[in-house]
Amino acid sequence: MSVNPKKITRSVEDYLEAMYSLEQQQGTIRVKDVAETLGVKPPSVVEAVKKLSKMNMVSYERYGTIKLKDDGVKIAEEVSCRHQLLKDFLIMMGVDNEIAESDACSMEHVMDVSTISKLRKFVEFNDIFPNACEYMEKFREYAEKGTITK
Repeated sequence: MSVNPKKITRSVEDYLEAMYSLEQQQGTIRVKDVAETLGVKPPSVVEAVKKLSKMNMVSYERYGTIKLKDDGVKIAEEVSCRHQLLKDFLIMMGVDNEIAESDACSMEHVMDVSTISKLRKFVEFNDIFPNACEYMEKFREYAEKGTITK
């Protein structure tokens, strides 16, 4: 069953990303852990899990663990990759780690695929271009001080 992209809301992406992260870290996904991760109450998680189950993204039995299905894993991995890319980019630009984390959470849901693709290429380019490190240091200096030392 293919998932209708119009039903993939920010909330759905947040829940799937949190579940994916918990599964990677702990090996299991429990309602109370999802609630703690997202800062919501367990009944909210149960409602979201019911919705995700109807969308064929998770399986869940009352009082049991949550399992991501293939569609859920696919979306969670995409969101997680976008998040990490955006966070890496923001840190590269000199943004504080906590702010970069928070901003990446917001940005990952609204940016066009073509923009994400260009950012990915920019980050990759900075990893392989010989003078990129010096260039980025100069940019961070300029961003902080408004001037560049020669």
